Amino acid sequence: MTAAEAQLLDDSTYWELLDAIHRKHPAYDLEIRNGEYVVVAPHDLVSARLVIKIASRIERWIEETKAGMVFDSNAGVLFADGDLMAPDVTYVSRKRLPVVPRSFARVIPELVFEIRSSKQSERACRVKLQLLLAQGIDVVVFVDPGTRTWEVHRAGAEPVVLRDRDRFELPDVLPGFACVVGELWPE
Repeated sequence: MTAAEAQLLDDSTYWELLDAIHRKHPAYDLEIRNGEYVVVAPHDLVSARLVIKIASRIERWIEETKAGMVFDSNAGVLFADGDLMAPDVTYVSRKRLPVVPRSFARVIPELVFEIRSSKQSERACRVKLQLLLAQGIDVVVFVDPGTRTWEVHRAGAEPVVLRDRDRFELPDVLPGFACVVGELWPE
């Protein structure tokens, strides 16, 4: 698939595959990574709860600052190379996305979260994390409920690992936003 085909969203193979997947497994989704179609498993309850908690904290900050928008994994991001991915939580500033389209977004988000579900291998999550960084996303956060850690990744830098009592802050991306990692784990 070429980037032009993806931009027009007329990739009939994508839509046919998605339809076939949804007929048998309605909770599964489909992404395009490195030009290949990848079936994505649904969240378990812990990871789904984390998506809601993280996104709602960022949304509260957005309501005060009007700085951007936050989306869950139902919002696909269409990259210039034709890849279509849906990070678990996506933050995009109004500067990069002044108007929300009624389609997949053609934008490079500032921040995304990938939350490992019990249905995903760590390797698969890390592969997607590297693909997201390669697309130019400023910060990719890998959340692993099994180890109760958040890894904050930036291109060309060592990841910063956060645990329960650590504060998550990104002054260059979310100025004035902070949360304690341990407060977001589902009980």
